[in-house]
Amino acid sequence: MTHNPYLKNPHLEGGDFYWEGNQTGILLIHGFTATTAEVRPLAEILHQAGYTTAGPLLPGHGTHPDDLNRATWRMWMEKVKQAYQHLAGNCQRVFVVGESMGSLLSLELARQHPEIAGLLLFAPAIKIYNPWLPWLSHVLWPFVKYLDKKGKKDDLPWKGYNVNPVKAGTELHKLQLHVQRNLPKIYQPLVVFTGEHDRTIALDSGQFILDTVSSEVKQLIHMNDSGHCVILDHEIDQVAEHVLDFIRQH
Repeated sequence: MTHNPYLKNPHLEGGDFYWEGNQTGILLIHGFTATTAEVRPLAEILHQAGYTTAGPLLPGHGTHPDDLNRATWRMWMEKVKQAYQHLAGNCQRVFVVGESMGSLLSLELARQHPEIAGLLLFAPAIKIYNPWLPWLSHVLWPFVKYLDKKGKKDDLPWKGYNVNPVKAGTELHKLQLHVQRNLPKIYQPLVVFTGEHDRTIALDSGQFILDTVSSEVKQLIHMNDSGHCVILDHEIDQVAEHVLDFIRQH
């Protein structure tokens, strides 16, 4: 395998997965520039608890940043819908877990499929910490392919690109705007998780979602010792307990 200078932790498993369990299915959707390595630790805990778990690798991810620059948000959405349909065809009910951009895709999937039992949204990228960045991407992409990720040195078991593909960033922005417009059409029970040390999403992202959706059952859980990737960070055990409790209740 040729060395890929743009891929962090290339040794980790990051492809599609489907692990059969009981009649409750859980679809886990990774974030922008990541792979399914991001959601696998939580998926393994859920599978050990008896649930059927699945995670799609989104188009343009896990290969080369150029591939992500050629992808669109509708391509990501189509892959998510295919994974959901496969899971729903084998389970009586399905919950959806999303990390960052994966939370946006989860919300759009829930809008299209009101039968989804519930949503668990981690660090939802509904708004970005630096609000100018999405607009800058629209200006830069004809001239700049990638932007380096700064301040992203950590030891988390995260597999993905160490750069932000700029044109793909414009697709993420389009997805944000689309989901923001449609939040009132979300009715499923949901819980939003945020991390105290997150410097990727806007600080009010979780509350913005809770204030805008039409769900009667909704909750915000703030993790005091976690950053943006809550499901890989120090409080993964507490997070998993919250997730299991939510699924059992609904």
